[in-house]
Amino acid sequence: MLPLFLAALANVIGLGVIVPLLPFYAGSAGATPQQIAWLFAAFSLAQFLTAPLWGRLSDRVGRKPVIVISFAGSAVAYLWLAHAGGLAEIFAARILGGVMNGWLATSHAYIADTTTPDRRARGMGFIGAAFGVGFVIGPALGGYLVGGATPNFQLPMMIAAGGSMVALAVAVIGIREPARHERLAKTRVRLQEVTAAAPIFSIMLALHFCLFFVFSGMESTFALWCDYVLGMGPRQVGYYLAFAGVCGAFVQGWLVGRLVARMGEPMVFCIAVVTLAAGLAILPTTGTRPMLLLPIALLSIGFGLANPSLLSLMSRTAPDTIRGGALGLSQSAASLGRILGPTWGGFAFAAVGVAWPFYSGALMLGPVLVLSFILLKRFERAG
Repeated sequence: MLPLFLAALANVIGLGVIVPLLPFYAGSAGATPQQIAWLFAAFSLAQFLTAPLWGRLSDRVGRKPVIVISFAGSAVAYLWLAHAGGLAEIFAARILGGVMNGWLATSHAYIADTTTPDRRARGMGFIGAAFGVGFVIGPALGGYLVGGATPNFQLPMMIAAGGSMVALAVAVIGIREPARHERLAKTRVRLQEVTAAAPIFSIMLALHFCLFFVFSGMESTFALWCDYVLGMGPRQVGYYLAFAGVCGAFVQGWLVGRLVARMGEPMVFCIAVVTLAAGLAILPTTGTRPMLLLPIALLSIGFGLANPSLLSLMSRTAPDTIRGGALGLSQSAASLGRILGPTWGGFAFAAVGVAWPFYSGALMLGPVLVLSFILLKRFERAG
C-alpha cells in the first residue's frame, strides 16, 4: 500500500494548502460568511452525487483507473481555482474538485481488497495518516506561501495542483490492481441489496453522515471564528491546522490500529464520539490562542479515531463483490454531511451566534453516542 499512501499524501498536501486559505480567498472575491459555508457545501454536494458512481465504476473497471482519473481531474480543478476570475468561478472550480474526488472512496475499497478483516482498521488508518501528515505540511506551507499583509492566493493553489500531479504520477507508476478485486469483479450485485440484507449498514451510514455533518460544520466556520474572536489571519490559521495534522497523523497512523486490536471498532468509535464532543464544547470557550491547542487536539483525536474504525466496520459488513460501491455509498453519506454541515454552520455563525456551529455539533453527538452503543451491543452479540 506504500504507493497508495504516497499518492494520497501528495494529493492531501494540496488539499491542506488551500483549506485554511479558502475562506479568505472567497472573502477577497466578495463572499459573505454564509456564501463561504456554501462553498464548502458545493464541493461536498458534487462529491455526494458522484461518489457512488466512482465506487461502482471501480468495481467494474478496477481501482487503479478510477484513482488515476480522479487525481488528474483534481489537478485541473486546482489550476482553475488558482486562475478563477470571480466568486462564480471559484464555486465552479470547487464543484469540479468535488466531482473528481472519487479517489478517496476507491482508495478505501483498495485497502479493503488488500487487507484481512482484523487489519482493516489499521489499513483505513493508513489513508487517514496520509491526511494527517498532509494536514501538517499543507496548511503550514499554505500559510507561509500566502504571505502576510498582502496575501498571494494564486501561488498556494498552484502548489496544490502540483501535489495532485505528483499523486497522478505515483499512481500511474506505482499502484497495482488488487488481485482480490480482479477475482471478484466478475460478480455483480445491486447496491440496494446491501442495506436490505444488512440493516446495520444503514445505521453505520447514519453515523457516518452525522460524524461529517458535525465535523464539517466546525471546519467550515473555524477560520471565521478564529478571525472574529482571536483576530487570526490565514497564516496563523494554517499553522494551527498544521498542529491538528500532527495529532491526526499520530492517531490514524499509529494509535487507531492498536486501540482497535485491543477494544474492537465499536468501542473505539464510542470513545471517539465522546472525545469529539468534548473538543466541540471546549473550543468556543477558548479566550487565547495558546488555549486553542487543547480543543484542536481533542477534535483531531476524536475524528482520527472515529472515521477509520467506522469505515472498517462498514467494509466488513458489505459483500466483497460490491465493496467499492458500498464504500462509495459511505462516501456519499459523508458528502451529504459535508453539504448540510457547512450550510448549518454558516447559518448558525451568522444568525444564532459565532459559538453555535460548535455547541450545536456537540449536542448532536448525544444521539450519535446512543446509536454507537447500540452498534457496540449488536457486534458483541454477533461475536
